[in-house]
Amino acid sequence: MTTLMKLVLSVALSALLFSPALAEDKKPKKNRPNAARKEQPVVQLPKGIELAAEQKPKVAEIEKEFAAKMKEARENLDKVLTDEQKKARQEAQKEARTSGKKRKELQQAIKDATKATPDQEKKIEEADKALAELRKEILEKVKPILTDDQKAKLPQRREAGKKKAKKAA
Repeated sequence: MTTLMKLVLSVALSALLFSPALAEDKKPKKNRPNAARKEQPVVQLPKGIELAAEQKPKVAEIEKEFAAKMKEARENLDKVLTDEQKKARQEAQKEARTSGKKRKELQQAIKDATKATPDQEKKIEEADKALAELRKEILEKVKPILTDDQKAKLPQRREAGKKKAKKAA
């Protein structure tokens, strides 16, 4: 009988010791389809740019300065489409990205899926422009904080397009 008790006690003790370790392996599920977009940082830098300790407080100040403006701009964009159109837009974005579509194809697929009215399209364009201007303004404030190596990692697409447009004119 003592052997049986020792066996039961050791199994119970083992289960007690290993249960916290097994519980830690489980990751909480993220079930927030729209929450991720609303929580985006104001200052969005490419993945390759890591801020140094002395840069982080300066960038945090810029985040605080522009947080309200960015929230308002994003809300203006969200107000344009109905919930059904937003859902269709998200699904189209997901599908287009997984299929490897390029930027213009992606934009067209999203536009087709949302079935926005001409008035909505105009409002979306205006809201997108306002967001782009705000992002540009934020980037201009962040650039002086970055090192030369970090600045080199910033996307150069926009400026290249502007140079081509100037040459053509």
